[in-house]
Amino acid sequence: MDLFFAYIDPGSGSLIIQAVIAGMVALPIFFRQQITRALRAVRGGSDLGSESAPGQDDSTSSGS
Repeated sequence: MDLFFAYIDPGSGSLIIQAVIAGMVALPIFFRQQITRALRAVRGGSDLGSESAPGQDDSTSSGS
């Protein structure tokens, strides 16, 4: 049986660790809209479409 001695030198090891950390940080940022939607569903919060835009008063839009 042949033995294969594989090793990771410090430069390659730090590159792998950096890529793993960057992936862990990037995933929540990439999926933040889906995460926010899921948290609102769990907490029972309102949907973004039902809220009025900032700076708009609901009393002036009724037309009365």
